[in-house]
Amino acid sequence: MEPAIRGSVEKIIDISLDEDSLLRKYQIFKYYQEQGIISSVESALFGSVWTNVITVLVEMKSRAKQEINESEMEEFKRIFASRALEIKSRINEIANL
Repeated sequence: MEPAIRGSVEKIIDISLDEDSLLRKYQIFKYYQEQGIISSVESALFGSVWTNVITVLVEMKSRAKQEINESEMEEFKRIFASRALEIKSRINEIANL
C-alpha cells in the first residue's frame, strides 16, 4: 500500500473516533437497539468505523483507476487490526458516558 493511502487510512480511523461523531452515531444506534433492529450498539459502531475506513480506501483507489490488490487488502486488515482495541476502547468510553 502506498504511504499516502496508508496515512489516509490511519487518518480516517482517527476522524471516525472523534467523540462528537461517535456520540451522535451512538444515539442513533441506541434508538435502533431499543426498536429491536440491532442487538448491539457497540458492534454497530465498530462496523460503522470499519465501513468509513474501507469506503475511503475504495474511493481513493477508484479515483486512481486502480483496484485494491490482495497485498493492499492484507495491509488494510493489519492496520485495522492493530487499531481494533483502541477503536473498541473509544466505543466503550462513549457507551459509558
